[in-house]
Amino acid sequence: MSSTSAQEIPGFDQAPYIGALMRIGLETARSRILGALAEAEMGDLDHSYLPLFQYPLSDGQRPTDIARRLRITKQALNHLLGQLEKLGYLTRVSDEGSRQATVHYTTRGWKVIEVTLSAMRRLEADWIEKIGQRRFADFKATLKELTAAPANGLG
Repeated sequence: MSSTSAQEIPGFDQAPYIGALMRIGLETARSRILGALAEAEMGDLDHSYLPLFQYPLSDGQRPTDIARRLRITKQALNHLLGQLEKLGYLTRVSDEGSRQATVHYTTRGWKVIEVTLSAMRRLEADWIEKIGQRRFADFKATLKELTAAPANGLG
């Protein structure tokens, strides 16, 4: 058992650090998305499925590439894809002359994207109301710069 307290750790008094703040922001965004999906009668989706509908989109991608991008095993991804296929959000189409398939959103899957983007626009509007247009624009531009996110991204 350790006798060290958090206050004895160098730098603890400066918490929360940027990683925690970004995680809290992400949790806020995911909560908004899941609420919006539930309102749109897509409450069968939970947080484990959201990465398959986030920027960059998985539509048209090979499962091996998606697994690599999400940093999960191919087996874990195939489990998620199978569930989403059964729920009607996507299909896997085998490429002609190849054993490799590509993932394609169904109309219901594209609706997830639509609802997600709408929820993010509402979240951004709420934050703009809270801190002002200029501060929010600076905040978003800084995040894009630090994360090297493309200016025309869907996130």
